[in-house]
Amino acid sequence: MYPPTLQWHERLYHRDQLRAGRYAALADAEGFHSICFALEALGLRLLGKKADLGKYEPKLLELSQESVVLTELSTDYPGKFSKFGSLFDLVRSARNDAMHTGVYARHATAAAIELCIGIEEALMKQQHQPRQRVEDFMVKAPVIVETWQPVAQVRQLMLTHSFSFLPVHQERWKLISEGALARYMRSGNDWKALLSATVDHASENGLVLIDAKVVTLKHEIRELLAEKDEAAAPRLWLVEDEHKRLCGVLSPFELM
Repeated sequence: MYPPTLQWHERLYHRDQLRAGRYAALADAEGFHSICFALEALGLRLLGKKADLGKYEPKLLELSQESVVLTELSTDYPGKFSKFGSLFDLVRSARNDAMHTGVYARHATAAAIELCIGIEEALMKQQHQPRQRVEDFMVKAPVIVETWQPVAQVRQLMLTHSFSFLPVHQERWKLISEGALARYMRSGNDWKALLSATVDHASENGLVLIDAKVVTLKHEIRELLAEKDEAAAPRLWLVEDEHKRLCGVLSPFELM
């Protein structure tokens, strides 16, 4: 049974920690410890006392039974999905091995990411969700760029974090897309000038900014997904709080 003491806000907190761990591991294939820390924090909460990762396994296994991917699909498609036990064993071994590098590290990181995805699914199991609002799924503390910053900064952020869009406030909230940046960067021969230009200057000389779709914390997810036209549907929503401050972003990626 799903641990009855794990409240909705706790599930969201641990989901966010696991998600942040996945992002960190993707940025550094040999640095998956952030995932381990997130798993240990969840294990500590479920077990109720501090222990090592191995001692948390029974409670994490119990939680994993809520994941269709870690249970049914790993049985139906064993070549595509792994069971909790095999993933956890690899992560635990790598966690205790001080010399995890190269191919071994990449394999361990891939297993840790797959395990995270499964446990996140369990935490967000549909039947346990009291509501489905933007505030429950958004990514907090969004990365933004300023109009006075150079295009080189935008490029660096996109390449470092694999961002498809970056918010910028130019009278109102707008988005810089990876496609628009690529077209701008290939629009001339003076690479230094293109990189050195401010976002404001670049937007007047070929860098196309698109109007962002801004939503509130209380916006219902079903309303956001009501758009049937894929071409017209937003690929990133910007979230403002009650003071009209940008407090998060949401993409279809977080809703899958």
